[in-house]
Amino acid sequence: MNNNLFAGIPEELTRFTQLPNQEGHNAVWDFVRSPDDRFYVSVCGENEKPLTALLYEYYPKSGELRLIFDVAKVWIVDSQQMPPSKIHTSIDFLPDGRLIMATHNTAPAPGHKQWMYEQYYEHPWEGYPGSILMIVDPDTNEVQVRGIPVPRESMYGGMLGNDPRYYYFLGYMRGHLYRIDLETNEVKDYGKVSEFSSCRLVKDAQGRLYGSSYTGGIWRFDPEREKVQDLKVNFVSPNGTKHRRQFIFAVHSPRNSLFLVDNMDGEMIELHTETLAVTRHGPIHLRNETPVNPYGIGGLAADDNFVLYYGLKTYDGYFPIRLVRWDILKGGEPENLGLIAPQGKDSQYICEMIFDRDGWLHMVDVCGEFSPYILAVDLKKLQPPGPGAPNVPLRPYTEPDYNDVGRPAFMHIVAGGTRTMPLHQYMSWNDTAVRHVRSIAERVFTINGGAQVLLAESDAGTGRLMQTTVIYDGGAPLSCVDVDGRRTAVLTADGKIVETDLQAGTGTIIFETPEGTKLTKLHLTLKGNRLLASDPAGAVYVCDPQKRSLQLLHGLVLTEPDAHPIRLDDDRLLLSGAADELVLYDLAEERAVTLPVKVPSIRGRTFRATVTGGAALADGTVVAGTADGMLFTLSADHRKTTSYARLYSSGQLRCFVRRNGEEVFGVYGGARDAGHVFHFSREHGFTDLGRPRVIKDNAELRELDSEWASIHSISCLAYSPEDDSLCVGSGELYGCVVRYTNVAVPGQGGELG
Repeated sequence: MNNNLFAGIPEELTRFTQLPNQEGHNAVWDFVRSPDDRFYVSVCGENEKPLTALLYEYYPKSGELRLIFDVAKVWIVDSQQMPPSKIHTSIDFLPDGRLIMATHNTAPAPGHKQWMYEQYYEHPWEGYPGSILMIVDPDTNEVQVRGIPVPRESMYGGMLGNDPRYYYFLGYMRGHLYRIDLETNEVKDYGKVSEFSSCRLVKDAQGRLYGSSYTGGIWRFDPEREKVQDLKVNFVSPNGTKHRRQFIFAVHSPRNSLFLVDNMDGEMIELHTETLAVTRHGPIHLRNETPVNPYGIGGLAADDNFVLYYGLKTYDGYFPIRLVRWDILKGGEPENLGLIAPQGKDSQYICEMIFDRDGWLHMVDVCGEFSPYILAVDLKKLQPPGPGAPNVPLRPYTEPDYNDVGRPAFMHIVAGGTRTMPLHQYMSWNDTAVRHVRSIAERVFTINGGAQVLLAESDAGTGRLMQTTVIYDGGAPLSCVDVDGRRTAVLTADGKIVETDLQAGTGTIIFETPEGTKLTKLHLTLKGNRLLASDPAGAVYVCDPQKRSLQLLHGLVLTEPDAHPIRLDDDRLLLSGAADELVLYDLAEERAVTLPVKVPSIRGRTFRATVTGGAALADGTVVAGTADGMLFTLSADHRKTTSYARLYSSGQLRCFVRRNGEEVFGVYGGARDAGHVFHFSREHGFTDLGRPRVIKDNAELRELDSEWASIHSISCLAYSPEDDSLCVGSGELYGCVVRYTNVAVPGQGGELG
């Protein structure tokens, strides 16, 4: 079959509408048709300019446009902050005819060299304040701003439930699913459902919502049960590549199923929503033109006979995006209908396509030399180009690389080797939050479990999960500490302490908390395998499993839940006292002595000077961090502190682990911060190593044979000197571990990218 790949869609069957781009707007990421047959299109700024989004009504018969509003006119836009540059896959329709939608951001602040949504996540002035939710009356142009549902988060896709009180949306940065009650303004967070950005939601006939992770794992949310269900159905690249595999388009079929397709190297999956059976219809590319390089899909629509139409973008040589049709229910194969290049205006990508009542298909072009525009095509007359169809005169276009800051903007941890252990691909998501991690002999062990204690063993070289073992089935793990080189003690939700032999895969109950006492945290291991633990009130105990005893330590109370005692030797602990005081506690004598030095603090909030982590170096110097993110050292004679300031304006320092007698690794940030890993040595000071993210849009990670990862909430670290490996665990219910070998430290010969 001759596809005549260089032929275009005949001009006489099309109508071209230029969308406003005089100010630099070059994209559209929402193009919708309402139940009363009105069309709306959002014009956006992509990447390079600090623009705000515009919303127009589009009249399909004439191609005319009517401006409804400019976001800059309805919301305060600070010139130092990243603007609301988009309305992105979030427009839906309330029963009274009004529109609901949210802003999104991929544009820089005026003073930035590029879009830096992660680099400035915590910055109060130059970051992104968060997306705003709006309700718009298209008849009066009145815009009701409902505010910022999730501070600092960019809303990336949204949809009303069958109950129109509830609007569901996805978070770009964190990858969470949220719901806002439009009557009470209450926001619910249903947890992490993607590594990070994944924008598309679709509903079935029963009102259940479907989405996917960035790596193509499809999930379903049931509003009645308010539960996310991982369907364990994944989009798979026919070439085995690990590009963006998230679900991007969907259509409802006449046989009560959903046809779903992913972003890159796309395949068409039919999901039968009542049985959850899956039919894989194959890749979207032309069968006798199998692409060598990854290919993308742009737009998806079905006509009245459920013939599918979509844009196919290939990268084997220069081609604009082409229109393809697929009579899929009748067993057909994808057919080429021609390149989308009206009047020589090559389209690089189609974001959406919609049929009107007359059978014309309206396609929106984005991110090209002439973007954005709408091309309407009379599909009743369009046929595949024959052998005599003229070629389109191609004028190759390459989108400028606006991210010209380069390596200084990269945030990932630089290491000799990087490998993601994607636990969420193998385990139930409810069990994947990592409570504890160890690396032993080319195996990575994690303690997990939502209702029981699970031990997961992954291959450090491939990242694949080898096995999971139920260590204890009476309660979830609350807290863990290492006992020795292969054993870990686990405190469970029902008050047991279970000792786990990681390599043997066994667990033994070694202690049961006495009735009337509730332990919430294990802090460290003492001489004789005794354990230091605390209760909700901050009282501290020594648990001796051999003697079956629990001894309350008198004169020792943790000042807040995140307070962390540091073991100096077999008999002494260092921890916070009142406000910025430091206390030395003698375990044998049960006596506390307040030291003559103070913990470094932020003026006016000394109550945030609580020590939340630390470690002792070989010469007795203590490295410690506070709830306010201050890092300091305490001399071996306990008479002098030296402060090394902090990384950001919020977030504690915790999870300190020694690399050797002179260096430590640790974690910056709590559950709501964007977690970083830091390094300290006295020679080089306090160094931010970056975020545990394996995002292969960065040039030096693009060819890395590892899964994607973006850990926001870091739960734990583990360092193994035998192979110089550092493991970083995720604390969220879409859990993974990223393992680094030979971590590079800037200033010690390490490069930043």
